[in-house]
Amino acid sequence: MKYTSQFDNGSKVWCIVDGERFLELTVGRVVIKSTASPGIDDEHTFDNYKPQYDYSEEYMCVETGIGTGAVFTAGKNIFATAEQAQQTLHAMQEEAEQEEAEQEEAEQEHPHLRMEDC
Repeated sequence: MKYTSQFDNGSKVWCIVDGERFLELTVGRVVIKSTASPGIDDEHTFDNYKPQYDYSEEYMCVETGIGTGAVFTAGKNIFATAEQAQQTLHAMQEEAEQEEAEQEEAEQEHPHLRMEDC
């Protein structure tokens, strides 16, 4: 079976870095992970014997370090265009703000459950 990645080594891509900004970077490493196991039987107690299917593409970029730098995952934080990266970053930031607001609301309703007191 042959796999084709979204981006090749040397491709210019847009990556979300630290969840705060996006930068144009150069792909330096491509790792495709594929799992397609029919399993031994569906009734087994342990999950690693059950059917498993998974596929992911991970990338490392020259500017952030190959081997020891950031890992970018297709469909999550590496994109072909700045517009895609910007839209995703904006959605991530809105989601984080919403979660923070919900946490603050929960703490106000139940002050005895504040996370900082744990």
